[in-house]
Amino acid sequence: MTQLPKILMPGEGEAVQIGTTTQTTFKAVGDWTENRFGLFEHRMDAGAPGASPHIHKEQLEAFYVLDGVVELHLDGKTFDAPKGTFVNVPENMSHGFRNPYDERATMLIFFTPAINREEYFRGLAELYADGRRATEDELLDLMTRYDQYELSMDGSVPGWGRH
Repeated sequence: MTQLPKILMPGEGEAVQIGTTTQTTFKAVGDWTENRFGLFEHRMDAGAPGASPHIHKEQLEAFYVLDGVVELHLDGKTFDAPKGTFVNVPENMSHGFRNPYDERATMLIFFTPAINREEYFRGLAELYADGRRATEDELLDLMTRYDQYELSMDGSVPGWGRH
């Protein structure tokens, strides 16, 4: 496969709405990069529950906060990540994020390799479309299909919610 140049201007890229509080825009997906990396712009409104602590067995994930403050969980510790914070998450290391604050937060999420990671976010958007709440079984099935494994399989990590 030959990589082709691609330019996305501000506001461009496929965007998915996850529930009422979160929007993810795909800036680079595996099909464009020979699965070398993916890059998503992730916007969370004030109070967005985000992703409960989880691991990826086959992917490195990294975050770069563009605006606002994101609360991040990394390897058992929780901390505030203001604008300009970069966090690298190796495979099999617990991590999660949310926005419990009063202002919107935006961050870039990087994945490598990027095999089908956008499908996970599309699946989340579908599970939470039109005010719907995903069942625990639906959510866990989606996670397992796309290399995401929660620390607590019942979603009961204290203080952390769901989209």
